[in-house]
Amino acid sequence: MSKPPTDLPSNEIPVARRESAEVSLAEIESINLRSKSSSKGIWLSLLLLGLVGLGGLGLWQKERTNFYIGSAIAYTKNTVLRWRGNSDTALSSRGTDRSGETSVPTASSAIDAVDTTASASADSSAEASTNSPTADSAQPEQLLNHRRYSVADISQLVPLAPDSNILLQPEAKVKIEAMLAEAKADGVNLGVISGFRTIEDQNYLYFDLKAERGESASVRAEVSAPPGYSEHHTGYAVDFVDESQPATFLEESFETTPAYKWLVANAPFYNFELSFPKDNGSVAYEPWHWRYVGNQESLELFYR
Repeated sequence: MSKPPTDLPSNEIPVARRESAEVSLAEIESINLRSKSSSKGIWLSLLLLGLVGLGGLGLWQKERTNFYIGSAIAYTKNTVLRWRGNSDTALSSRGTDRSGETSVPTASSAIDAVDTTASASADSSAEASTNSPTADSAQPEQLLNHRRYSVADISQLVPLAPDSNILLQPEAKVKIEAMLAEAKADGVNLGVISGFRTIEDQNYLYFDLKAERGESASVRAEVSAPPGYSEHHTGYAVDFVDESQPATFLEESFETTPAYKWLVANAPFYNFELSFPKDNGSVAYEPWHWRYVGNQESLELFYR
């Protein structure tokens, strides 16, 4: 029995066998294509996931990312500036003319500029303050025979008595209390009707009363100092009265009272003196107006 040939031409392979083989090859090719497609899809998916992850990380770390980017940019700029600076220095050392370039100010030069501006501003402010019409230096030392006095700090003054509205320098107040007590013990009704005065108080006593009485400025100044020129602003000056003789209050007739006579005999022992005695050559005689000169401050105020 003879065996069938094994190497038959393809056209001699039975149709069923050839069809079977062709189907199998098609299926295999189809599987391979699906496998390649699946592999590409996986890689694409992984790539997309990676990009999404990086984007999410960038958003999550936005500030830090911006910081790193900004730092990198700043570092690059600084490097370029340093390189240019070194180049400029080298060129300058060789005598190259760079007058046309604009220099970059350093931190120290900026601070120096600010200090110079601040100093100039302070000098201008000080000059403006000195030239201000309200500054003490702008006021004359004397006005209508009265000397200029600074107004005492009211927070440093004390009342003559708990229920009194008469304010005084503490040291003067102690001496006056002692004087009133001694005078009372001697049978004299010595009292005080005026102590510290504000500028507003002196405005009334000078300008308002001057207008009410139709007096000239110089005539009014004989009995009342202009604002800013009264000894009462210091808190060391007082107006004494004899409480038993109200008609002599703030009048020259006060010199006839027992209170005045007691003051003449005893006030110097308490460092008080008459401010405007007779024939003082400045203002009208005021026997009631006395001032304390018992410490360095008061002495310099009244005898400068």
